[in-house]
This record gives sequence, structure tokens and C-alpha cells, in this order.
Amino acid sequence: MKVLQLKGKVYHGDFHFTSHIVSSDGAVWFNDGMTTGRQCEKDGDLETMSSRKLMKCRGKKLVLAIYTLV
Repeated sequence: MKVLQLKGKVYHGDFHFTSHIVSSDGAVWFNDGMTTGRQCEKDGDLETMSSRKLMKCRGKKLVLAIYTLV
């Protein structure tokens, strides 16, 4: 059995991509290069995020999830 850990999510909508980056402590960071540039904004904690919030982000739909082996 392999254990995978979520590391990032990519969202798409309105001809534009945004992302969530999950840090090793479970913090979820939002990035939209058009509005945040190189900066990320904390968007919550993975443990407390609802499945709805995981599937949508600021009106955009999840199109890619990135995992690593633990």
C-alpha cells in the first residue's frame, strides 16, 4: 500500500488558471499570478477544508491535483 499526500491543486475558469499549494504543515496557500504575482495568500488549512472548497476555488473548478509519496 502506498500513501499519497496532497501538495497542490490547479483550478480553471474564465480562460484563466489559479492554484492552491499545500505546505508540509497542511496550510493551503492561494496563488493567482495575475492578481497576487509571486505572493501567495493563506486560504485555510487542509484538515478543515470542506470537500466543496477543495473542488472549487473562487469560482474556478478543480482540473488537476498534485500528490507525492509519503
